[in-house]
Amino acid sequence: MTNEELVRTACQVVWTEGDVSRIGEFYAENFQANYPMTDWGTGLEGAKNLALAIRAGFPDYRERIDELIDAGDRIVVRLTIQGTHLGDYGGLPATGRSVEFTDVTICRIENGRIVEQSGLSDLLTLFVQLGLIELPGSP
Repeated sequence: MTNEELVRTACQVVWTEGDVSRIGEFYAENFQANYPMTDWGTGLEGAKNLALAIRAGFPDYRERIDELIDAGDRIVVRLTIQGTHLGDYGGLPATGRSVEFTDVTICRIENGRIVEQSGLSDLLTLFVQLGLIELPGSP
């Protein structure tokens, strides 16, 4: 599997389908993540715990790859993330609101596994859609 295929398949299987039993096929034992305001924990357990927490808060969570750049051992992905907030997530009780926001992720690959993942999510859009923030001039 190429690095591009690895990342595309991980997005589909782990994140969109929520199959955490397959995390070890895509992520390395020593996996590390770097995302502001998101605690992945460490290693495979950290990735698994985040996937389960996301799925608990957004049971229909899904990722769509809008753009992918293959830079050898690094894959850059621009995603659209969608879901409905139907359960507790990060201490926020369910709002019942649907969300759609952008995320940009950079995955570093070694020996056929993702060893590092860094990214930025459009949390402002997410927080507005969840009703946590009201922008001036909003209807």
